[in-house]
Amino acid sequence: MYSTVWCGYCKKARRYFKEKGIPFQEYDTETTQKGREDYKKLNGTGVPIILVGKKRMNGFSPSGFERLYR
Repeated sequence: MYSTVWCGYCKKARRYFKEKGIPFQEYDTETTQKGREDYKKLNGTGVPIILVGKKRMNGFSPSGFERLYR
């Protein structure tokens, strides 16, 4: 997940993953070099960007993530 500290949707996603026991890696797009570089390569225009294999989700909603995660 590419995120920022202040993003409300990022906080929701983080909390959801922890509650459901879903392992995830997180890269801050403002404070880490990898986060900034990857975000640019992904043509990011908002956060979070969540990647599951080759599938991508911009933003976060539990129902949208469930469809992506299956």
